Amino acid sequence: MSMQECLDACQDCAAACERNIDQMTGKKSHNACPSCCAQCAATCRLCTTLMAMESDYAKQACALCAEVCQWCADECADHEHDHCQACAQACRKCAETCQAMAA
Repeated sequence: MSMQECLDACQDCAAACERNIDQMTGKKSHNACPSCCAQCAATCRLCTTLMAMESDYAKQACALCAEVCQWCADECADHEHDHCQACAQACRKCAETCQAMAA
């Protein structure tokens, strides 16, 4: 797994989360979606910043990002909306790449 792949996955995930927040505005949710999306997007942005800076804390950020992304994926996947399913898929990919970077 390259850092660039992880950066791309984090950026894609943050964008999917932002789109999902927009699409969920005014809709009822029975779980943490779209709140999880706001937290996930923020974590992804932090992770990309620290990786780009080659920070000594990038691995820890990736580990946290993987955890938050997996949580968000689980929450969003529980909804049938296409935008929620797309978000869950982006979150799963990001969790996988961040987990690999954290190892």
